[in-house]
Amino acid sequence: MDQADLEDFRLSPLQTFFAKVAIVTGAVLVLMYVTTSVATSFVDAQAQQLNQQLKAITGGPAFWSAIEQKLYALADAPDVAPEKKKKIIDSLRRLSIKYKPYIDALGDDGSPSDQDRKRVQP
Repeated sequence: MDQADLEDFRLSPLQTFFAKVAIVTGAVLVLMYVTTSVATSFVDAQAQQLNQQLKAITGGPAFWSAIEQKLYALADAPDVAPEKKKKIIDSLRRLSIKYKPYIDALGDDGSPSDQDRKRVQP
């Protein structure tokens, strides 16, 4: 084709319409494919994560093997620095002093003690 033939070549309005429809349809299909692909990979990742969490919740061999693996990981983990240990222990002591009356109240059987009876009676 020479230059004169290219200048004479024009699409009819109907051909232009179908070309535009084909381009838009192709773009929509590609967009839908990419969106579906991303959504599927996201759902698969969430399902795997949920499966790992449920494995620890459910009983049976899966539960005990997960516990065993976590125990091995904790045993092989490096020890905590002595300063950090002291800080943790001090915090636990303060918490136990702070909430000891509530914990002791949970241990009671609900009946008033002798001291409570003396305070109530005039």
